[in-house]
Amino acid sequence: MAPQAIRKPPFVNHLLNWFKRDEPSTDNFLFQLHHQYTTFIIMFGFLFIFIENYLDGRAITCQGGDQYTKAYCWIHGSSYVGKHLQGEVTGCFVHPDIVVSANNEPVTSYYLWLPLLLTFCFLFAKLPRNIWRSGFEGGKIKNILQDNKNLNIKAIHSNFQDERGFFFMYQIKFMICEILNLVMIGLSIWTTHILLRSKFQGYGPAVLKYLFFDVNSGKEPVHNPMCEVFPTEVGCRIRVGSPAGGIEEHNYLCILSNNLFNQKYFLLLWVWWICLAILSILGLIYRCARIALPDFSRYVLSLSVKSVKLENLKLSSGDCFVLDRLNKNMIPRQMNLLLEEIQTRQIKQENEENTDISVLLDK
Repeated sequence: MAPQAIRKPPFVNHLLNWFKRDEPSTDNFLFQLHHQYTTFIIMFGFLFIFIENYLDGRAITCQGGDQYTKAYCWIHGSSYVGKHLQGEVTGCFVHPDIVVSANNEPVTSYYLWLPLLLTFCFLFAKLPRNIWRSGFEGGKIKNILQDNKNLNIKAIHSNFQDERGFFFMYQIKFMICEILNLVMIGLSIWTTHILLRSKFQGYGPAVLKYLFFDVNSGKEPVHNPMCEVFPTEVGCRIRVGSPAGGIEEHNYLCILSNNLFNQKYFLLLWVWWICLAILSILGLIYRCARIALPDFSRYVLSLSVKSVKLENLKLSSGDCFVLDRLNKNMIPRQMNLLLEEIQTRQIKQENEENTDISVLLDK
């Protein structure tokens, strides 16, 4: 029992279940990238940032400050280190022009909201899948495959024929959810951009340029865009009331070690969202082509079902779309038998129609 428990700890099982496909499978790999892989990346960042922000007492360290100082600078945010100290006491260089434009305004006030931001991004990524699974899909694939385990191909074919009138709208609804996936990426990027003081949309190109070109240019010092958005060394100005009734001001130099993770994580998130958006756009073009061109849709289906010739089958784009979904839930032998059954029924129907026409012509 002990070795088996070591091989299958609960955490690993939950992690593997995250990538386990639905039964029956009703989407495709691109859709899974949105509702499984994206949410996994977001959940990983959420857990790491939440632990750093609220469970790690070293999230912020201020030189010469007490607990009040740390709490104040954490809650109210801190600003860039003064331009006269950039490059001298800080290894995270921000261009003086940006420091001056900030005018000692807090640039880390977003800290408290990062877990909430990632929670919304998680919900955005899951929303289209839930709409498809719980609303638009309507259990059609499950209804068609209800006798799949018994290999009752005639029953599956009968269910396929009964649902056939809904296949076009079924495919259109799936495309709507694919569009929603792309919209949710845009909404996630926009929300993150707003929270990070309008510096996220261009964060990826700026960081990649810095990492591959500027950092090795030999110029000293070089503006680091990661430190602009996620500074690791900041200045914190605290104003408190004195016993005499006046205001006392204190300046502290603070370290935000969490931003070492945030710098790399949000770069990863930016790259992932942009790549996924490009793939989603290509996926929508592909979906439109399959809807508009039934012959193309039938050709794509034939690539995955090579043992049965589909040239003579009368299949609409909606038929091919549903057969694609069925193919993901059936073993090759079952799928071949189903296609052969469809072909047999179509030939039989055509023969009956030809016979009826012959009888009418004889009359």
